[in-house]
Amino acid sequence: MTTSDSDEGARHRRTVIVSGRRTSISVEVAIWDALTDVCKREECTLSDLLTLVDQRRLGASLASAIRVFSIFYFRALAGIGMQAPQMAQGLSETPAPFEIPTAGFQTVVPPVAGGVSLLDPVLEAFEANRRARLQVLAEEGEEDGARL
Repeated sequence: MTTSDSDEGARHRRTVIVSGRRTSISVEVAIWDALTDVCKREECTLSDLLTLVDQRRLGASLASAIRVFSIFYFRALAGIGMQAPQMAQGLSETPAPFEIPTAGFQTVVPPVAGGVSLLDPVLEAFEANRRARLQVLAEEGEEDGARL
């Protein structure tokens, strides 16, 4: 899906198969484009990718989970790019919010056309972040209840 600069922020609704069921998801066109890029890089279908995100969203809305996953994925990808000194010139040095395993990948054929597969570590970080956020919310709720 190719977009113009003027419609990247517009929302687009698509019917997709997620976890074996048809559902309709409305996210920004730029997010659909990002998901298409992830699927190409990871050599998976959109349905497979959305199912993986769905399985780890822990109660968040699917559309919100897709947006957050996309941010995690591209931060991880940027983190790998930042390891090359020529890429680091003039760019933010903020690392991805988690470690990306890269050891040993130089000696084996990369699992995806673009290099190291990021899908598993990004999904794990996405789920851990969601669990931590839910824990903070639960603790805040307990504190509010104790004050009453």
